[in-house]
Amino acid sequence: MRAALSSRCFERVVVSTDGAEIAEAARAAGAEVPFMRPAALAGPGTASTDVLRHVFETLGPVDRFALLQPTSPFRSAAHVREAAASWDAATDALVSVTDAKPASWRFVMEEGSGRLRRPRGADVAARRQDAAGHVVPNGALYLCRHRAFAQAGSLFPDGARGYPMGRIDSIDIDTLEDFQMAEAVVSCGLRRWEDG
Repeated sequence: MRAALSSRCFERVVVSTDGAEIAEAARAAGAEVPFMRPAALAGPGTASTDVLRHVFETLGPVDRFALLQPTSPFRSAAHVREAAASWDAATDALVSVTDAKPASWRFVMEEGSGRLRRPRGADVAARRQDAAGHVVPNGALYLCRHRAFAQAGSLFPDGARGYPMGRIDSIDIDTLEDFQMAEAVVSCGLRRWEDG
């Protein structure tokens, strides 16, 4: 939320939450909380796309929007400004990404035996160093046109472009271990909390 507000890229910064404390903190920081998120959309299995649909059903559609998930503590206002500046009129979506190992490095671990096997059709393992250009979404930043989102039902419509971010900036907190890793990064002085 701080990155969104500090970037000064948005007409509105809307927070969707079911938590009263989070809503209060968001309002105090200068964001809007025009409604409380329904419990049906507040569980750990809720998809971001369902939350966005609820926002648009409640507030109405907009031409363009951004989704900045609170699980990306090292996404900064500078990242937001840079991504927004690089988002051109011909692109329906811009998604933050970080380097990834090649798909040929993926295996399936069999339950029980722990044996590794390659998924059907997987290539022979390539060297990690030869994987230039392989990226994965990092969850930090999504910029999208509402029309493309509504048509695709996804934040990755055809023609989406990537906005590269470094590995540390791409830390995504989904588990206690992720949080501990982020704390270690901060305590080492490599980054400071942006959205924390």
